[in-house]
Amino acid sequence: MKFILIPLFLFISGLNLFGQNYWQISDSPTGLNLRNVFFINNNTGWISGDSGFIARTDNGGENWTVQPTNLSEQIQDFFFVNDRLGWALAWEVSPDSSEYYGTKILKTTNGGINWTVTMYSEPNIFMNAVYFIDSVKGFLAGSPLTIVYTLNSGERWFPADTDTSLAAGFPVVNLKFTDSLNGYACGGFRDIAGSMWRTSNGGFNWKGTIVGPEPLNDIFIFSPQKAIAAGGDFEYGSSTVRTSNGGLNWLYDTLGTFGVASAIDFRTPYNGWIALGIAQKFAFSNDSGNTWQTAFTPDSVPVFGIFFADSIHGWAVGYDGMVLKYNPAMIGVSPSIRNSIPDKIKLYQNYPNPFNPVTKLEFGIPDWGFVSLKIYDAIGAEVETLVNENLSRGSYIVNWNASDFPSGVYYYILKSGNITETRKMILLK
Repeated sequence: MKFILIPLFLFISGLNLFGQNYWQISDSPTGLNLRNVFFINNNTGWISGDSGFIARTDNGGENWTVQPTNLSEQIQDFFFVNDRLGWALAWEVSPDSSEYYGTKILKTTNGGINWTVTMYSEPNIFMNAVYFIDSVKGFLAGSPLTIVYTLNSGERWFPADTDTSLAAGFPVVNLKFTDSLNGYACGGFRDIAGSMWRTSNGGFNWKGTIVGPEPLNDIFIFSPQKAIAAGGDFEYGSSTVRTSNGGLNWLYDTLGTFGVASAIDFRTPYNGWIALGIAQKFAFSNDSGNTWQTAFTPDSVPVFGIFFADSIHGWAVGYDGMVLKYNPAMIGVSPSIRNSIPDKIKLYQNYPNPFNPVTKLEFGIPDWGFVSLKIYDAIGAEVETLVNENLSRGSYIVNWNASDFPSGVYYYILKSGNITETRKMILLK
């Protein structure tokens, strides 16, 4: 949310304070290094990492249940379509006489209680990413240049048509879809180039292009036309590329910091976060990824995975079993102390009022849906967007810092569905 104005003293007193406040250390079920985190809703999710480690929570990370995989290899990636059906990947790098170098595919039909393990049929293919559009159609991506799809829940895999105009063998590191037809994949090779691929026919054909000098590791898709990817290398540091025209053009930019971006996700269309790995930092943006700042992670632990289930619930994982939980109370929308679910949309009077320069705006919605809350000046010009996203039913509080605005009368307007509520407030400096 671009309305968030971080108090200046946070930066004066040190970036690490920012990380400590916005991400809080949560209980962890392991001391192993963690690489990936994935949630299907606010409560149910999984974390994974070294030595075949996978654990599940059904209460938002309050407790974790370790799910044995009987593997010693690192879990490279995993994906769930619901609370029962999921897949994971690991690499076979020390095969015995009955196996070969390549990829192990794990599958569960009971939420991870049991995992079956099979070898991908082609040797010397190392899959980096798994993504399923639904319970039967899914994709694997890997190295050398490989994108394959299944139409029967992974029983058989078929090669997609990938662009051969790029250098042969460029690894595909990640891929994601915004709907059943449109998707992006990212990858590249260190010290050579970063590359992006684009599909608009459900993943059967992928068009590739070189977009920068460093490989890319993760993608966030705003819409079929708008996407951003993050990556980097140890020589040049972290970088991003972004498109606003469906991948026809890509804008490359460095983040100006050491480290390699390993994961990217957005809490809202405006507020995004990047895990910077061994740099022991996050990068964060409040303008949809156009500009980025950095903040140290809590205890300066390297963080590699990051995931937001919605605008309020987020998690990150890293070395030594580190599990971090996002603290929404620090920035904007957070749950209200009101216990009841409102029976209709309610917009309460801000408090304090008059105010200087921070005030709290509280509202309630009876059902899940899209909500916008905007600030207008006395002549009706929009000056801030506070909320512009889907929210679960309940009551919420938003802080507005008006330190950059002059004294005067302002109006805040809440819209949800066909209902609009307006209230007036006064800024006195």
